[in-house]
Order: sequence, then structure tokens, then C-alpha cells
Amino acid sequence: MRKKRGIQKYLQRFGILLIICGLGLLGYYLYEKVQVSGYQRQLHKNYEDLDFELPEEPETFDHVAITERQLMRLIIPRINVDLIVQVGDVYDQALLDKGPVHFENSDLPDTRGGNVAIAAHRGSYWGFFTDLDQLNPGDKIFLDVEGYRFIYEMEWIRIVDPLDWSVIDSTDYPALTLQTCHPKNVRGTHRLIVRARLDSVTRAS
Repeated sequence: MRKKRGIQKYLQRFGILLIICGLGLLGYYLYEKVQVSGYQRQLHKNYEDLDFELPEEPETFDHVAITERQLMRLIIPRINVDLIVQVGDVYDQALLDKGPVHFENSDLPDTRGGNVAIAAHRGSYWGFFTDLDQLNPGDKIFLDVEGYRFIYEMEWIRIVDPLDWSVIDSTDYPALTLQTCHPKNVRGTHRLIVRARLDSVTRAS
């Protein structure tokens, strides 16, 4: 009887310990989630504080070339993404924890050609590109920079080896490439790549 009670007491304590550990993990997750949201709110504010002057006419622009690396706003309506893309080293983990990062060795937005490559975390408390795999050909992707809105249409989606850097190579047409880890919500072994082609350039709203 004593042995049975001892086992029951042990199991109760073990159960309480598991609950405490679970609450601790949940608390850590929520804390990190709040931190990430705070980073993006600050980045949005920094972006909104930028001042750009565009000519009054026209409403659409045939020739636009961005010449400096700077904060950009990425909007993907289908998957409810509205994030600020940062400037810096895409391999900087602390930077990636705050939001998407523009590859330093990829092109700047330009109506004549070039491949703008952006990387971001997927899943966990970041969730920047979690649902990137839900995009379909023709879906709109907006990239706001210097008061312009580059409007891209999604072309294709692929899963590639993490060492396949050809996906961020420059292109002879104006392209946007989004990169994240695959599979979702686990340690990524591959890369999910979304490629989009420029459709038009208008004023950023």
C-alpha cells in the first residue's frame, strides 16, 4: 500500500513538473513572439518616417531604378504578410529574427531587369514566411521602396538544396525571389523558393 502511495505521489509530482515546464515553454514562446512583433512595429515606424518625393505624373512608371540599399516594405495579400525588409547580412541570425533581409549580393528593384532576393524565417514564433507555400501563380506581391510600389506576379514555387545559390542569381528580367526554410515548423533541410516577375510600378499607397 505504501509503495502504491509512493508511486502515486511520484506521478503527481512528475505531472506538476511537466505542467510547469510546459507553462515555461509557452511563456518563452509568447515572450519571443512579443519581441518579434515589437521589432517589426519599430521597423514599420522607421520606414514610415522616411520621406520620398515623386513626380505628380504619371500614375504608373515605365522606368524606375533604385540605386541604394534601404528599408523596403513587402506586402503579400493572399497570406496576410506586411513586413519591413531590412538591410544587412542575411546570415546574421539576430537580424533575421527581426524580419526579412535583402540578400546583399542580389539586385536592387529595377524595371530593366535584375533579381531582388529576400530571405526570412518560417514557422515558430517568427512566422514571417510560414505560409509562403500557399501562393499560386498570378498572386500579387508588392514591394514598396522610395515611394514606389513594385507590383510582381508570382510565377513559380520550388524546393531546392540549401546550397543551390542559382535561385538568387541576377536575371535578364525584373524579378523578385523569396526564400525560406523547408519543411515548415521543423529544422529546415531545404529551401522553399518563390519567384515572381514584375508587372508594373505605381505609387506606394
